[in-house]
Amino acid sequence: MRVPFILKTSAVLVLGVLPRLATAEPESLTEGDRIALDEQLLKIQQQSQDRVGGLYRRAIQDYRNAIQSDDATMNLYLKCYEKVRYTDEKRKTQDFREWKRRNKDRLNSASMRMALRHQLSWLLLSIEAAQRDGEISEMGQRAMTHLDQIFKNAERLQEHRNVLSQNALSSVFAQAYDLNIKVKDWPTSALDIGGIYKQVIMPPLRSRDRVGLLRSAWIRRIQHEGLVHEKWGKREGTSIGKKDAMLPPEYEKFLAENRPALLWQMEVDCFKVGDEKAAAVNMLNHLQKYLYHKNAPDWIKDFQELINPEKLEGDEVAEK
Repeated sequence: MRVPFILKTSAVLVLGVLPRLATAEPESLTEGDRIALDEQLLKIQQQSQDRVGGLYRRAIQDYRNAIQSDDATMNLYLKCYEKVRYTDEKRKTQDFREWKRRNKDRLNSASMRMALRHQLSWLLLSIEAAQRDGEISEMGQRAMTHLDQIFKNAERLQEHRNVLSQNALSSVFAQAYDLNIKVKDWPTSALDIGGIYKQVIMPPLRSRDRVGLLRSAWIRRIQHEGLVHEKWGKREGTSIGKKDAMLPPEYEKFLAENRPALLWQMEVDCFKVGDEKAAAVNMLNHLQKYLYHKNAPDWIKDFQELINPEKLEGDEVAEK
């Protein structure tokens, strides 16, 4: 069995200090020992960085080639799947061919290939985010375009939305290349709409001079959230000419409950960024329109606190 290079190097290091560790009396490290250990650690670190860098470069190149078409994506997926699920697990090639035969229709599905392509595209974006070391403020527009492309083909992708919801960082694409990617405040799923907007798209827009863009981003988020239920919800009723009868129940619930809640969050966000007058008028109109919404009492309280922060602080002092 091939021993990973890190283990080989570590073995040499351990063997080098073993005679010291085997002495009867415990000893402290000398300055010479520390220097020697530092040198060995630097070599290990460089070897590790070279290996990881090489893996990333090869993976990125293969991924970029694969996302050029749905068929190319499927070809890479099959190679990765065979490596992860069969080669690495010491399973027979014949078993892999049998798996492909059993899943022929699914693997030949154009929608399945498209879903995998979107997953791979998000993995590429995730790798770039990792390389930026958290500086992802410039990636918001690309993340939004990514969601637009998914919902542009929502009907075709419905059957394979589970692929889009998977953690792209632990997909077979990533596993096959031994990628160990961790990105702080980065959504791992290609379909994590809330996370993509909250963590990637909206943060850099929260400034007074970009409040218009922030509001537009909120509107796009609400549209994307609604499309999930509108396009992928189960429809009930087939009455011809009655549009409402054709709406999925999940979408109707979204329109009645979730959408008003998101609209309120949008106005609160814009108010706090500095667009106080417009947001206040919008919130007042919102309260009048959704007077019987279950969150209305909380909204009224929030609104009072926003427009009268000094009064709130005074009340708190009085209570003390």
